[in-house]
Amino acid sequence: MYRNTGKRHDKIILWGAPLSLWTGRMWSYLMKKGVDFQQIYPVNQRYSDEIMPAIGYMAIPVTEFQDGTLIQDGTDTMLYMEERYPEVPMIPTLPLQRAVAWLIEFFGCDSFFIPAMHYRWNYPEQRAYIDAEFARAWSPRRDREGQQADTAELSAWASAFVPYIGVNPQTIPAIEDSHIESLELLNDHFQHHPYILGGHPSVADFGLMAPFYAHLGRDPVPANVMKNKAPHVYRWTERMLEPGIVDGEFFDYPPAFAHDDSIPDTLIPFIEYLFRDCGPQVHGMIETFNAWANDDPKPISGTLVKADPEGTGGAHPNLGEFEFELRGTKIKTQAFANVVFHFQRLLDVVSSLDDAGRAKFEALVSRTGGTELMASKLGRRMKSENYQLFLN
Repeated sequence: MYRNTGKRHDKIILWGAPLSLWTGRMWSYLMKKGVDFQQIYPVNQRYSDEIMPAIGYMAIPVTEFQDGTLIQDGTDTMLYMEERYPEVPMIPTLPLQRAVAWLIEFFGCDSFFIPAMHYRWNYPEQRAYIDAEFARAWSPRRDREGQQADTAELSAWASAFVPYIGVNPQTIPAIEDSHIESLELLNDHFQHHPYILGGHPSVADFGLMAPFYAHLGRDPVPANVMKNKAPHVYRWTERMLEPGIVDGEFFDYPPAFAHDDSIPDTLIPFIEYLFRDCGPQVHGMIETFNAWANDDPKPISGTLVKADPEGTGGAHPNLGEFEFELRGTKIKTQAFANVVFHFQRLLDVVSSLDDAGRAKFEALVSRTGGTELMASKLGRRMKSENYQLFLN
């Protein structure tokens, strides 16, 4: 399932960089797990010579374990580590908390890409910072002209992605309004609790760290928005990159999940927000996947999941264009197979709950407006093999 470099190391290596959305999730996870690791930027020659060829495409983060095992997907990495490093568990054992943790992990990783890309690329006053971050990650040179030459193509590709996913002058007001509300709701929650589920971090926190750190909490313009409108959210991003569980602000808050399988009341409005503002985008991706998977001629089992027959797959296989509505604004964007695959994993978590646990979760979903989305069915199942997605 995972390839191996054949190298042995005395600690975990995190191949990634601070500018990367999904690297922030893994960096935070490794810090909170308390394991020994070393982050190495992809500019290192080993990345281009060994890591990228093994994965099959350029992507960060990639986690290289002490025995040389390589895992690219962050959720896969966390599941792999939870089995092998059971100390400081990040997946709750009680059913409602476990399902909610994976629900928010899913939305966090996969539903804030549009605001993250908008805030990174549509504010020219922070461009020098963005250019420096790209150079830090991808250029071996130290002179500014050389760095810009090394990273110009990659930077141009990333910025050109913004209109491709539906960000334009007509959609920006709705995108920003939605983002501000997410900050306000999370700010109220983190004023009372150090982590999403209370006193202990979980996969929910790491999922949200993906967009809310690198793009929305570290790039200058959105970081200032966060600091001024949601200072408790900004403090949470700092907390998530500090070792240990107990925080000085919440020194008397028990560092554990609630023993009665409850979730904080302050989390309910945020879950309502996720289903209302992020749910339609997820639903559109599921429908696009189902249309592709059941197209005539119907793809056979083992087919690489991608819309372009000439494409190579990759970490985020594109399935085509679709339209969804955000706050009365229509947004034409792209469907990504990895999002649908992660939703499949969420459905599997829910189906694995016992009857009582599933009833509690379904009651929460009904209360927060998520019944329609959580009733979505995938026309075909997917599987992950060798860093690619295939139809079962």
